[in-house]
Amino acid sequence: MFKDKLNDVAANCVQLRNLLLSAYPCDMCLPEPLTPNLKIDLLAEITQSPDIPYDHAVLLERVGLRTGLDAVI
Repeated sequence: MFKDKLNDVAANCVQLRNLLLSAYPCDMCLPEPLTPNLKIDLLAEITQSPDIPYDHAVLLERVGLRTGLDAVI
């Protein structure tokens, strides 16, 4: 959804593109990266798969790569 908007931002507007890419929902609490002995694998959020509303399989089928990738995987 927002990736389409990101393509509308000029490539030379690096700071604005980085700002859009680093945005996260208000109700999400990010861990403090400078916490001593932070163990990422112990965070509860690491077990949740991200919700990606984009169907990559359709794009792979459109360009003819899906069958080849499925065979390898």
